[in-house]
Amino acid sequence: MKLSVIVCLYNTNKEALDKCLNSVFTSTLKDYEVLVIDDGSTVDYTDIIEKYHPVYVKTPNRGHLAARTYGLMLAKGEYVAYLDSDDAVTFNYHQPMVEVAINDGADIVMNDWAFKTESTCAYCESDSTINSDIDLAGNDILKQFVKYQGRQHSYFVLWNKIFKKELLLSAKAEIEKTDAIMKRMTYSEDMLITFFAFKNAKKLKNIHTGYYLYHIHAGQSIVADTKEKIKNQIDTVNKNFEIMLSSVGGKYAEEIKENICAWRALMCRTHYSYAKAQADNELCEHVKNAYKSEKLAPSTLRDNRDYIASGLLGENFEGIDKILRFIYKNRRDVSVNYDKSDKYVEASLEYIKEQTGVSLTYSKNAEIVIPKRKNSLKSRLFHKRAVISLGMMLFPKGSRLRRVFKSKL
Repeated sequence: MKLSVIVCLYNTNKEALDKCLNSVFTSTLKDYEVLVIDDGSTVDYTDIIEKYHPVYVKTPNRGHLAARTYGLMLAKGEYVAYLDSDDAVTFNYHQPMVEVAINDGADIVMNDWAFKTESTCAYCESDSTINSDIDLAGNDILKQFVKYQGRQHSYFVLWNKIFKKELLLSAKAEIEKTDAIMKRMTYSEDMLITFFAFKNAKKLKNIHTGYYLYHIHAGQSIVADTKEKIKNQIDTVNKNFEIMLSSVGGKYAEEIKENICAWRALMCRTHYSYAKAQADNELCEHVKNAYKSEKLAPSTLRDNRDYIASGLLGENFEGIDKILRFIYKNRRDVSVNYDKSDKYVEASLEYIKEQTGVSLTYSKNAEIVIPKRKNSLKSRLFHKRAVISLGMMLFPKGSRLRRVFKSKL
Protein backbone atom coordinates (compact mmCIF):
# COMPACT_ATOMS: atom_id res chain seq x y z
CA MET A 1 0.00 0.00 0.00
CA LYS A 2 1.38 3.40 -1.00
CA LEU A 3 -0.49 5.95 1.14
CA SER A 4 -2.31 5.98 4.48
CA VAL A 5 -4.53 9.04 5.03
CA ILE A 6 -5.07 9.57 8.76
CA VAL A 7 -8.11 11.58 9.85
CA CYS A 8 -8.15 12.45 13.56
CA LEU A 9 -11.66 13.14 14.79
CA TYR A 10 -13.11 14.76 17.89
CA ASN A 11 -16.76 15.94 17.91
CA THR A 12 -16.48 17.33 14.39
CA ASN A 13 -19.67 18.49 12.69
CA LYS A 14 -21.04 15.49 10.74
CA GLU A 15 -21.54 17.46 7.53
CA ALA A 16 -17.91 18.63 7.67
CA LEU A 17 -16.67 15.06 8.21
CA ASP A 18 -18.80 13.88 5.28
CA LYS A 19 -17.19 16.49 3.01
CA CYS A 20 -13.76 15.59 4.34
CA LEU A 21 -14.05 11.87 3.62
CA ASN A 22 -15.83 12.42 0.32
CA SER A 23 -12.95 14.60 -0.89
CA VAL A 24 -10.52 11.69 -0.40
CA PHE A 25 -12.68 8.83 -1.64
CA THR A 26 -13.62 10.67 -4.86
CA SER A 27 -10.05 11.82 -5.58
CA THR A 28 -7.46 10.43 -8.02
CA LEU A 29 -5.80 8.41 -5.24
CA LYS A 30 -4.78 4.81 -5.98
CA ASP A 31 -3.55 2.09 -3.61
CA TYR A 32 -4.45 3.83 -0.37
CA GLU A 33 -6.31 3.49 2.92
CA VAL A 34 -8.15 5.99 5.10
CA LEU A 35 -7.94 5.65 8.88
CA VAL A 36 -10.36 7.61 11.07
CA ILE A 37 -9.11 7.86 14.65
CA ASP A 38 -11.99 9.00 16.86
CA ASP A 39 -10.46 10.60 19.96
CA GLY A 40 -13.39 9.92 22.29
CA SER A 41 -16.13 11.86 20.48
CA THR A 42 -19.62 12.02 21.98
CA VAL A 43 -21.14 12.27 18.48
CA ASP A 44 -22.39 9.11 16.72
CA TYR A 45 -20.75 8.92 13.28
CA THR A 46 -22.10 5.48 12.33
CA ASP A 47 -23.95 6.69 9.21
CA ILE A 48 -20.87 8.55 7.88
CA ILE A 49 -18.53 5.62 8.55
CA GLU A 50 -20.92 3.15 6.89
CA LYS A 51 -21.13 5.43 3.86
CA TYR A 52 -17.36 5.40 3.16
CA HIS A 53 -16.04 2.35 5.09
CA PRO A 54 -12.69 3.73 6.26
CA VAL A 55 -10.72 1.96 8.98
CA TYR A 56 -12.49 3.38 12.05
CA VAL A 57 -11.07 3.17 15.57
CA LYS A 58 -12.52 4.87 18.62
CA THR A 59 -10.20 5.56 21.56
CA PRO A 60 -10.54 7.32 24.93
CA ASN A 61 -10.00 11.08 24.68
CA ARG A 62 -6.25 11.64 24.94
CA GLY A 63 -5.60 14.64 22.69
CA HIS A 64 -4.39 15.25 19.15
CA LEU A 65 -0.84 14.05 19.58
CA ALA A 66 -1.93 10.67 20.96
CA ALA A 67 -4.55 10.29 18.19
CA ARG A 68 -2.04 11.11 15.45
CA THR A 69 0.48 8.70 16.95
CA TYR A 70 -2.09 5.91 17.26
CA GLY A 71 -3.09 6.36 13.62
CA LEU A 72 0.55 6.22 12.59
CA MET A 73 1.06 2.88 14.37
CA LEU A 74 -1.94 1.40 12.53
CA ALA A 75 -0.98 2.79 9.10
CA LYS A 76 0.01 0.24 6.45
CA GLY A 77 1.12 2.72 3.79
CA GLU A 78 4.67 3.43 2.73
CA TYR A 79 3.75 7.14 3.02
CA VAL A 80 1.42 8.92 5.45
CA ALA A 81 -0.77 12.01 5.09
CA TYR A 82 -2.78 13.72 7.84
CA LEU A 83 -6.14 15.32 7.09
CA ASP A 84 -8.08 17.30 9.70
CA SER A 85 -11.66 16.07 9.99
CA ASP A 86 -13.22 19.47 9.20
CA ASP A 87 -11.04 20.14 6.14
CA ALA A 88 -10.99 18.76 2.57
CA VAL A 89 -8.68 18.31 -0.42
CA THR A 90 -9.18 19.00 -4.10
CA PHE A 91 -9.61 16.08 -6.47
CA ASN A 92 -5.96 15.74 -7.55
CA TYR A 93 -4.10 16.50 -4.32
CA HIS A 94 -2.45 13.43 -2.80
CA GLN A 95 -1.80 11.14 -5.78
CA PRO A 96 0.75 13.41 -7.54
CA MET A 97 2.54 13.82 -4.19
CA VAL A 98 2.88 10.04 -3.90
CA GLU A 99 4.21 9.83 -7.46
CA VAL A 100 6.85 12.50 -6.79
CA ALA A 101 7.85 10.84 -3.52
CA ILE A 102 8.38 7.49 -5.26
CA ASN A 103 9.98 8.77 -8.47
CA ASP A 104 12.28 11.36 -6.84
CA GLY A 105 12.95 9.58 -3.55
CA ALA A 106 11.54 12.43 -1.46
CA ASP A 107 10.88 11.83 2.25
CA ILE A 108 8.50 14.82 2.42
CA VAL A 109 6.39 16.28 -0.39
CA MET A 110 4.33 19.45 0.07
CA ASN A 111 1.41 20.74 -2.00
CA ASP A 112 -0.57 24.00 -2.13
CA TRP A 113 -3.28 25.01 0.34
CA ALA A 114 -5.96 27.65 0.84
CA PHE A 115 -8.10 29.08 3.63
CA LYS A 116 -11.77 28.17 3.30
CA THR A 117 -14.43 30.27 5.00
CA GLU A 118 -18.21 30.13 4.65
CA SER A 119 -18.01 32.63 1.79
CA THR A 120 -14.94 31.78 -0.30
CA CYS A 121 -11.52 30.13 -0.69
CA ALA A 122 -8.29 32.15 -0.77
CA TYR A 123 -4.59 31.30 -0.82
CA CYS A 124 -1.61 33.31 0.44
CA GLU A 125 0.24 34.67 -2.56
CA SER A 126 3.38 35.36 -0.49
CA ASP A 127 3.69 31.83 0.86
CA SER A 128 6.93 30.34 -0.45
CA THR A 129 5.49 26.80 -0.61
CA ILE A 130 2.90 28.10 -3.08
CA ASN A 131 4.81 30.66 -5.16
CA SER A 132 8.12 28.79 -5.58
CA ASP A 133 9.56 25.35 -6.32
CA ILE A 134 11.42 23.69 -3.44
CA ASP A 135 13.92 20.87 -3.86
CA LEU A 136 16.24 20.47 -0.86
CA ALA A 137 18.43 17.81 0.72
CA GLY A 138 20.23 17.18 4.00
CA ASN A 139 20.80 20.01 6.49
CA ASP A 140 19.17 22.54 4.16
CA ILE A 141 15.77 21.00 4.97
CA LEU A 142 15.70 21.97 8.67
CA LYS A 143 17.22 25.33 7.76
CA GLN A 144 14.25 25.92 5.43
CA PHE A 145 11.83 24.84 8.16
CA VAL A 146 12.80 27.76 10.42
CA LYS A 147 13.84 30.23 7.72
CA TYR A 148 10.61 32.26 7.98
CA GLN A 149 10.68 32.28 11.79
CA GLY A 150 7.13 30.95 12.15
CA ARG A 151 5.54 33.50 9.82
CA GLN A 152 4.66 30.84 7.22
CA HIS A 153 2.79 28.07 8.98
CA SER A 154 2.75 25.93 5.83
CA TYR A 155 6.09 24.52 7.02
CA PHE A 156 5.09 23.42 10.52
CA VAL A 157 1.58 22.05 9.94
CA LEU A 158 1.06 18.39 9.04
CA TRP A 159 -1.85 18.61 6.65
CA ASN A 160 -0.24 19.97 3.43
CA LYS A 161 2.35 17.19 3.23
CA ILE A 162 2.92 13.49 2.80
CA PHE A 163 5.74 11.85 4.79
CA LYS A 164 7.61 8.62 4.44
CA LYS A 165 6.22 6.55 7.29
CA GLU A 166 9.69 5.74 8.70
CA LEU A 167 10.34 9.46 9.02
CA LEU A 168 7.28 9.95 11.22
CA LEU A 169 8.20 6.92 13.29
CA SER A 170 11.63 8.44 13.94
CA ALA A 171 9.91 11.73 14.89
CA LYS A 172 7.69 9.79 17.30
CA ALA A 173 10.76 8.20 18.89
CA GLU A 174 12.39 11.62 19.35
CA ILE A 175 9.25 13.07 20.92
CA GLU A 176 8.99 10.13 23.31
CA LYS A 177 12.42 11.04 24.69
CA THR A 178 10.75 14.19 26.04
CA ASP A 179 7.76 14.54 28.36
CA ALA A 180 5.69 16.11 25.55
CA ILE A 181 4.13 12.74 24.73
CA MET A 182 2.58 12.75 28.22
CA LYS A 183 0.67 15.95 27.55
CA ARG A 184 -2.91 15.98 26.30
CA MET A 185 -1.80 18.13 23.40
CA THR A 186 -4.50 19.91 21.41
CA TYR A 187 -2.26 22.71 20.16
CA SER A 188 1.08 22.89 18.30
CA GLU A 189 1.59 19.13 18.13
CA ASP A 190 2.11 19.72 14.40
CA MET A 191 5.10 21.92 15.22
CA LEU A 192 6.89 19.20 17.16
CA ILE A 193 6.20 16.35 14.71
CA THR A 194 7.20 18.37 11.63
CA PHE A 195 10.33 19.74 13.35
CA PHE A 196 11.71 16.24 13.91
CA ALA A 197 10.52 15.07 10.48
CA PHE A 198 12.34 17.96 8.76
CA LYS A 199 15.37 17.38 11.00
CA ASN A 200 15.70 13.74 9.90
CA ALA A 201 14.54 14.04 6.27
CA LYS A 202 17.04 13.46 3.46
CA LYS A 203 15.01 15.01 0.63
CA LEU A 204 12.16 17.57 0.48
CA LYS A 205 10.12 18.66 -2.54
CA ASN A 206 6.95 20.58 -3.27
CA ILE A 207 4.43 20.48 -6.13
CA HIS A 208 1.43 22.55 -7.25
CA THR A 209 -1.36 20.24 -8.39
CA GLY A 210 -4.20 21.13 -6.04
CA TYR A 211 -5.25 22.66 -2.73
CA TYR A 212 -5.75 21.52 0.82
CA LEU A 213 -8.81 23.51 1.95
CA TYR A 214 -8.22 24.58 5.54
CA HIS A 215 -11.60 25.40 7.05
CA ILE A 216 -11.71 28.44 9.35
CA HIS A 217 -14.62 28.34 11.80
CA ALA A 218 -15.46 29.03 15.43
CA GLY A 219 -15.40 25.38 16.52
CA GLN A 220 -11.74 24.71 15.72
CA SER A 221 -9.71 23.11 18.49
CA ILE A 222 -7.06 25.82 18.19
CA VAL A 223 -9.62 28.50 19.07
CA ALA A 224 -8.95 29.55 22.68
CA ASP A 225 -12.30 30.47 24.21
CA THR A 226 -11.25 30.29 27.88
CA LYS A 227 -8.35 31.61 29.94
CA GLU A 228 -7.27 28.07 30.81
CA LYS A 229 -7.12 27.11 27.12
CA ILE A 230 -4.91 30.05 26.21
CA LYS A 231 -2.67 29.34 29.22
CA ASN A 232 -2.33 25.74 28.08
CA GLN A 233 -1.47 26.88 24.56
CA ILE A 234 1.20 29.25 25.89
CA ASP A 235 2.75 26.57 28.11
CA THR A 236 2.64 23.89 25.38
CA VAL A 237 4.23 26.00 22.67
CA ASN A 238 6.98 27.14 25.06
CA LYS A 239 7.75 23.53 25.92
CA ASN A 240 7.99 22.78 22.22
CA PHE A 241 10.44 25.63 21.66
CA GLU A 242 12.61 24.29 24.50
CA ILE A 243 12.61 20.83 22.93
CA MET A 244 13.49 22.17 19.48
CA LEU A 245 16.34 24.34 20.77
CA SER A 246 17.83 21.45 22.71
CA SER A 247 17.61 19.15 19.66
CA VAL A 248 19.51 21.28 17.14
CA GLY A 249 23.09 20.45 16.20
CA GLY A 250 25.45 20.11 13.27
CA LYS A 251 25.59 22.37 10.22
CA TYR A 252 23.68 25.68 10.46
CA ALA A 253 23.02 25.02 14.19
CA GLU A 254 23.51 28.62 15.30
CA GLU A 255 21.44 30.05 12.44
CA ILE A 256 18.66 27.55 13.10
CA LYS A 257 18.62 28.33 16.83
CA GLU A 258 18.55 32.06 16.09
CA ASN A 259 15.51 31.60 13.85
CA ILE A 260 13.76 29.42 16.45
CA CYS A 261 14.30 32.18 19.04
CA ALA A 262 12.85 34.74 16.60
CA TRP A 263 9.88 32.41 16.08
CA ARG A 264 9.43 32.20 19.84
CA ALA A 265 9.46 36.00 20.06
CA LEU A 266 6.76 36.09 17.37
CA MET A 267 4.57 33.77 19.44
CA CYS A 268 5.21 35.91 22.52
CA ARG A 269 3.90 38.97 20.67
CA THR A 270 0.93 36.97 19.41
CA HIS A 271 -0.07 35.73 22.85
CA TYR A 272 0.52 39.12 24.45
CA SER A 273 -1.71 40.76 21.84
CA TYR A 274 -4.45 38.29 22.73
CA ALA A 275 -4.05 38.90 26.47
CA LYS A 276 -3.97 42.67 25.97
CA ALA A 277 -7.14 42.55 23.84
CA GLN A 278 -8.86 40.72 26.70
CA ALA A 279 -7.61 43.41 29.12
CA ASP A 280 -6.48 40.54 31.33
CA ASN A 281 -3.54 41.44 33.57
CA GLU A 282 -3.23 37.91 34.93
CA LEU A 283 -2.92 36.51 31.40
CA CYS A 284 -0.40 39.21 30.47
CA GLU A 285 1.69 38.19 33.48
CA HIS A 286 1.44 34.54 32.44
CA VAL A 287 2.77 35.45 28.96
CA LYS A 288 5.63 37.41 30.53
CA ASN A 289 6.62 34.53 32.82
CA ALA A 290 6.23 31.77 30.24
CA TYR A 291 8.30 33.54 27.61
CA LYS A 292 10.73 34.96 30.22
CA SER A 293 10.31 38.38 28.65
CA GLU A 294 11.00 41.54 30.63
CA LYS A 295 9.31 43.80 28.11
CA LEU A 296 6.20 42.70 26.23
CA ALA A 297 5.22 44.09 22.84
CA PRO A 298 2.13 43.47 20.67
CA SER A 299 2.10 41.93 17.20
CA THR A 300 3.25 44.07 14.29
CA LEU A 301 2.11 44.24 10.68
CA ARG A 302 5.45 42.64 9.72
CA ASP A 303 4.50 39.57 11.78
CA ASN A 304 1.54 39.00 9.46
CA ARG A 305 3.08 40.16 6.19
CA ASP A 306 3.03 36.71 4.56
CA TYR A 307 -0.76 36.50 4.98
CA ILE A 308 -1.63 39.91 3.57
CA ALA A 309 -1.68 39.25 -0.18
CA SER A 310 -4.52 36.85 -1.05
CA GLY A 311 -5.46 35.13 -4.27
CA LEU A 312 -9.14 34.22 -4.61
CA LEU A 313 -10.03 30.71 -5.78
CA GLY A 314 -13.69 31.69 -5.95
CA GLU A 315 -16.89 31.28 -4.02
CA ASN A 316 -17.82 28.42 -6.39
CA PHE A 317 -14.40 26.73 -6.30
CA GLU A 318 -15.68 23.58 -4.59
CA GLY A 319 -18.38 23.31 -7.28
CA ILE A 320 -15.74 23.61 -10.01
CA ASP A 321 -13.67 20.91 -8.34
CA LYS A 322 -16.74 18.66 -8.06
CA ILE A 323 -17.22 18.83 -11.85
CA LEU A 324 -13.54 17.92 -12.37
CA ARG A 325 -14.02 14.91 -10.08
CA PHE A 326 -17.02 13.85 -12.17
CA ILE A 327 -15.06 14.12 -15.43
CA TYR A 328 -12.22 12.04 -13.96
CA LYS A 329 -14.49 9.33 -12.60
CA ASN A 330 -16.68 9.27 -15.73
CA ARG A 331 -13.68 8.45 -17.96
CA ARG A 332 -15.27 8.97 -21.37
CA ASP A 333 -14.68 11.27 -24.32
CA VAL A 334 -16.54 14.50 -23.76
CA SER A 335 -16.60 18.12 -24.88
CA VAL A 336 -16.01 20.73 -22.18
CA ASN A 337 -16.67 24.46 -22.03
CA TYR A 338 -14.39 26.20 -19.53
CA ASP A 339 -12.42 29.35 -18.86
CA LYS A 340 -9.09 28.74 -20.61
CA SER A 341 -7.38 31.35 -18.44
CA ASP A 342 -8.08 29.30 -15.30
CA LYS A 343 -4.74 27.53 -14.75
CA TYR A 344 -6.14 25.14 -12.14
CA VAL A 345 -8.88 23.90 -14.47
CA GLU A 346 -6.50 23.74 -17.46
CA ALA A 347 -3.90 21.72 -15.53
CA SER A 348 -6.57 19.43 -14.06
CA LEU A 349 -8.04 18.62 -17.47
CA GLU A 350 -4.55 17.90 -18.84
CA TYR A 351 -3.93 15.50 -15.95
CA ILE A 352 -7.25 13.74 -16.57
CA LYS A 353 -6.35 13.28 -20.25
CA GLU A 354 -2.91 11.89 -19.38
CA GLN A 355 -4.18 9.49 -16.72
CA THR A 356 -7.34 8.21 -18.41
CA GLY A 357 -6.55 8.53 -22.12
CA VAL A 358 -9.93 10.14 -22.81
CA SER A 359 -10.40 12.94 -25.31
CA LEU A 360 -11.52 16.21 -23.72
CA THR A 361 -12.27 18.74 -26.44
CA TYR A 362 -13.15 22.38 -25.98
CA SER A 363 -16.49 23.54 -27.34
CA LYS A 364 -18.76 26.49 -26.65
CA ASN A 365 -21.69 24.10 -26.99
CA ALA A 366 -20.11 21.50 -24.73
CA GLU A 367 -21.78 18.60 -22.91
CA ILE A 368 -20.12 19.72 -19.68
CA VAL A 369 -19.77 23.35 -18.64
CA ILE A 370 -17.24 24.34 -15.99
CA PRO A 371 -18.27 27.80 -14.76
CA LYS A 372 -15.85 30.66 -14.32
CA ARG A 373 -14.71 31.50 -10.82
CA LYS A 374 -17.22 33.72 -9.10
CA ASN A 375 -16.16 36.33 -6.55
CA SER A 376 -18.56 38.86 -5.10
CA LEU A 377 -17.71 42.52 -4.68
CA LYS A 378 -17.46 41.91 -0.92
CA SER A 379 -14.91 39.12 -1.41
CA ARG A 380 -12.82 41.18 -3.78
CA LEU A 381 -12.93 44.16 -1.40
CA PHE A 382 -12.03 42.26 1.77
CA HIS A 383 -9.13 40.46 0.10
CA LYS A 384 -7.41 43.59 -1.14
CA ARG A 385 -3.93 44.03 0.35
CA ALA A 386 -4.73 47.50 1.70
CA VAL A 387 -7.93 46.35 3.42
CA ILE A 388 -6.27 43.34 5.06
CA SER A 389 -3.32 45.46 6.20
CA LEU A 390 -5.63 48.09 7.67
CA GLY A 391 -7.72 45.45 9.46
CA MET A 392 -4.64 43.87 11.02
CA MET A 393 -3.44 47.25 12.25
CA LEU A 394 -6.78 48.38 13.65
CA PHE A 395 -7.99 45.15 15.25
CA PRO A 396 -5.55 43.40 17.63
CA LYS A 397 -5.34 39.63 17.85
CA GLY A 398 -7.91 38.19 20.22
CA SER A 399 -10.31 41.14 19.91
CA ARG A 400 -13.97 40.77 18.99
CA LEU A 401 -13.54 43.14 16.04
CA ARG A 402 -10.64 41.01 14.76
CA ARG A 403 -12.91 37.94 14.77
CA VAL A 404 -15.64 39.85 12.93
CA PHE A 405 -13.10 41.09 10.37
CA LYS A 406 -11.71 37.56 9.79
CA SER A 407 -15.21 36.20 9.31
CA LYS A 408 -15.65 38.55 6.36
CA LEU A 409 -12.57 37.29 4.56
